[in-house]
Amino acid sequence: MLGLLYKDIYTAKKELLLTLVMLALFVGYNAILGQAEMLGPTLGVMVSLGAMTPTYSLNYDKTCGWNKFVCASPISRTKVILMKYLEGILSSLVIGLLVVVCNLAAGSPMPSWAYPLLFCTILFAQAIMMPVCLRLGQNMVVVVFLLMVFLPTGLLFSLNKAGIWTDEAIRAAFDFVEHHISSLTPVLVLVVLALYVLSFLVTRHIYRHMEF
Repeated sequence: MLGLLYKDIYTAKKELLLTLVMLALFVGYNAILGQAEMLGPTLGVMVSLGAMTPTYSLNYDKTCGWNKFVCASPISRTKVILMKYLEGILSSLVIGLLVVVCNLAAGSPMPSWAYPLLFCTILFAQAIMMPVCLRLGQNMVVVVFLLMVFLPTGLLFSLNKAGIWTDEAIRAAFDFVEHHISSLTPVLVLVVLALYVLSFLVTRHIYRHMEF
């Protein structure tokens, strides 16, 4: 298992290095300027990079012929996919630590309950991205991620313009979440973890039935 982890880190080192450089730039920007206004865009970049990080090795395995080799070895296909999801959790934890640093650099405008929500957001996105990457390729990962971001945003904006989802309703929804966040967070974490496990089972099923 550790050998698979080392292989994935080594083969995707260029992409991982670029990701770390981008994250370091945003962390440094927040540390130098300390502007709370920049925390939102920084978190958006971190979530997007965290969502796509575990797909790097999936895509590389497809393009370089590694899948043909590993599937002919004694290593089970379940272990191969399991390692991808463990990498996803590991990358989410690293990005979570960077979020804490950015938050402190920006003057700590984020409440403590926001941390598990961000962690869940990254895991949720990974759960969608990994089976998409394995089945449809890395290019579709970007397309699906953009759809995940812009479709709900466009829908809410349209409902707001149509007067169906009013500003008062939006404020009421935010107030409800803020007042019940302590009870909602454990439920959200369990739901996302269940989705992550389901995603693993789907990706494993796809991988088991692929021919290389």
